[in-house]
Order: sequence, then structure tokens, then C-alpha cells
Amino acid sequence: MSLVEALVETLERNADAVAVVDHERRLTYAELDRLSTEVAGGLSRHGVARGDVLCVYSSRNWWRCAALLGAWRIGATVLGIDPGQPDERVRKILVGAGASLLVRGDEAPEVSLGVPEVTFAGLRGDSHGDVTGGDLLYVIPTSGTTGDPKCVAVPPVVMANLGGWVAQRWQYDVPPHTLHAASVEFDVVYEEMVATWLAGASLVVVDDQERRDPFELIPIIRANQVARLFVPVATLHALAMVAAVDDAELPALREIVTAGEQLVINEEVRSFCAGRDVALINEYGPSETAVVTAYRLTGDPGTWPDRPPIGGAVAGAELFGLIDGRLRPFEPGEVGELVVAGECVALGYLGDDDLTSRKFRALAPRDGHQRRCYLTGDLVRFDGQWLHFLSRVDGQLKVRGYRVEPGEIEAVLHRVRGVRVAAVVGIRRSGTVRLVAYYVREQQTAVTEEALRAACAGALPEYMVPDQFVELPDLPLTGNGKVDRKELGAMV
Repeated sequence: MSLVEALVETLERNADAVAVVDHERRLTYAELDRLSTEVAGGLSRHGVARGDVLCVYSSRNWWRCAALLGAWRIGATVLGIDPGQPDERVRKILVGAGASLLVRGDEAPEVSLGVPEVTFAGLRGDSHGDVTGGDLLYVIPTSGTTGDPKCVAVPPVVMANLGGWVAQRWQYDVPPHTLHAASVEFDVVYEEMVATWLAGASLVVVDDQERRDPFELIPIIRANQVARLFVPVATLHALAMVAAVDDAELPALREIVTAGEQLVINEEVRSFCAGRDVALINEYGPSETAVVTAYRLTGDPGTWPDRPPIGGAVAGAELFGLIDGRLRPFEPGEVGELVVAGECVALGYLGDDDLTSRKFRALAPRDGHQRRCYLTGDLVRFDGQWLHFLSRVDGQLKVRGYRVEPGEIEAVLHRVRGVRVAAVVGIRRSGTVRLVAYYVREQQTAVTEEALRAACAGALPEYMVPDQFVELPDLPLTGNGKVDRKELGAMV
């Protein structure tokens, strides 16, 4: 059974249960089923067919849930874009993904980004109940080394395996009602949806203001009997701090899942989890594979390591190390680049065959059986049981769970009048990464921080705008003439 067929079956099986809670709006599975068939019919009327890319230009809400399911019913591919992104970046993503239609909320103004647009109300049509599987489930935009975002093409089997694994893992006495708080451009948003619906539970939507404010989140979690959270590490830290101050009672909460950046266990997190029947799960996986490892923390939080491992393989992933130029399973104590194989591997980057061929390769480890693999660029160590994340093998960064290529930010800075050269580095403090931009200006040309910040804000998502801009007479260089990013990082 395909993922879409499994989702449609759960819509029918749990008809009277609540599928989506969006503030005052509560959609049952039957209502979500009906709305998604109307979306499927409307998409067909607008010429969207199997294999086409539909851009859903919206943050999380009830109608976005129906739009995604409607697109998947007819085999279309979903491209989720946050309306808060700068128009320049959105246009690049739409072109890179080859989107054929953009659907936006009825309340949102027209955006005129070069793709035909329709509102959600205008999208709904006659019911189309047939299910047609597609080759791609979604496209995820990520930061690119060339200065432009790239689009990862993910087939349905990736989320089918992951959603099924998450659903099977749930063995508690409460339904896995799940907070729907992940960014629409972060693949966790699909994990939240698929895992919750496969279990027949409720997806509890929060808006962008609520997800950034732990004082607002805690009452929502409590009122809706949320049992599972997928949150970035920074949000976990903020929730733990507020809960400690308010002595918050969250009786239904059973799992907190983090992903996207290195998990750091501080004293607030230990206090938050102590005395509660709560497991903390550290998931790992790039957009090109979704989640491929997990490590589960239970028992006395006082015994938890400050920096837990990323764990072992999940959801059918095969994990290998690229060690001394050879691909093979890790031996205890070994360090190498993590390479992922199996059905979890994406199809590649839309419109970029060269990058696809470099990052996705057909390789044969020691057993001689050739596999299609993704080279993560992450350096890990195997302790004999679990994998531990160490660093990147390149300059890529993770900021609040998002992948950031410094080159994309530097390309924007180089377009600012008066900037001769620029370099961006990530400074890690207390488990979080701050972006610092260093620049050298042309002689007799003034460059202000306001101009640099405005240029970045106009072309990049908010999380990629540097926190600090530092002018230098020259950038430090290594012995081979490259920018010495290590020295730059030590300056702040």
C-alpha cells in the first residue's frame, strides 16, 4: 500500500475523530477527507496533474493540511514556502522546482511571482476521490553553495517508512496528539503530519507567533492534551526554562523530539524532564534523507550526557562510513563521513544534475552490493553502539535547525555597493549558532551595517540574516590563500 493510500484509509477509518485543531477550527477526519477530494478536483480543473509541482504558499493552518492531501491524491508534488520569505528567494525556488501553480490563503494578497496563482477558496472544485500515486511527495528548498537555493526531491517512500516507524514506536496510554509547529520549509513538518494521521490522532496547529513564544505554547500543549512535540533545540531550552519558572503541569506529554542541530542537555532540560513520564528523542537526518538515526533518552535525566549521540539507524536506513576513501560499515572508535543508503535517499536536486551526481552516488561497500547513497558531509564517530556527530567536512552550518551555506549569504553581501569581499562564519554559544559577517570595503566607499542588513533581509530568510557585521581591513588567509574561517571565528 502506498503512503497516500494509507493516509486515505486512515481518513476513512477514523472518520469521527479530530484530525486537525487550528485554534477554534476543528476538522474531523471525515471533513479533511471531503476537503482534500475537493482540492484534488480543483487542482485537476486548473490543469495540475501527476508529477506537477504545486506551491503551497502558506504557514501552518487547517486548509494547508487539506491542500497537501488533495495534491497527493492526484500524484502532484508539494512545495511548501513560507510567505515570510523575500520575493527574490521565492522566485528562485519556484523556478528551481518548476512549480506549475501557487495556492495561497484567502486572506493573503496576490504575490505575482511568475507562477499562476489561486486562493484556497478558488481551488476547491468537484470531489475527486480517486487516488493516483506520484513519484515525488514533496520538494524541500535548502541553502546552496552557489548563492541560490536548491530543491531536494523526495519520493513518497521516504515519509512512508519514517511515518510508519514513528507510529509503531508509540506505545503509551494516551493518543499521540502532536503539536504542528515546524516550519513549512523544514521536512519535520511532513513527519509531524504523516505520523499523526497514520495514528488517527490530532494535529494541533500553532501560528508563528505562538511557536516562538514558550509562554503561549505551554497553555496550548496543556489545553489540547498534546502528547508529542517536534521542536528545535532552542525551543526545547526555552520551554524548559519557562516550565521551570511556572511549574507547568503537562500530564499528557510523553515525547519530545529534537532534530536539525546538535542536542545539548542543560540543567533546565534535566529539571523539565525529571519527574515526568517523558522521553527525549534526538533525531538526525539531512533533507536529502529525512530522519535516519535516533537516540532515545529515558530514566533519570541526571544521568543523561550533555551532548547525546545521534544514535543508530531507523526506518530502513543503511549507514556507512567513508573512511580513508573507502565505503564500509563503521568499526568501534572509527571516525568518518556518514554515508546513507536505502529507500530513505531522495532522488536528487531538481534542475541540478551536476550537484545530484556529486552528492548522490552508486557505491558498493565491502559486500560488493551496489547501493544508491547520499554523502552527508557530516563527520561522525562510532562508539561501538551509537554514532556521535562531530562536525561538518565542509563549511556548511546549521542555524535553528536550518541548513545554511555561508556562500549564499556571502553572494548577497558581495552585491552591496562598496563591499570588496565578505565571509560569513558561525559562532557556537551554549548550543546555538550565531552568524557573523566579516567584510572589507572598497577604499573611499562607505558601507553601513544598515545597508548590509537590509540587503540580506531583502534576499534571504530571517534565519540567514547575520546577527553581527564586522568590518576588517583585510580577511585573514590560510597558507594556501583561502579565507581563514577558524581565525575569523576566534575574533568574536
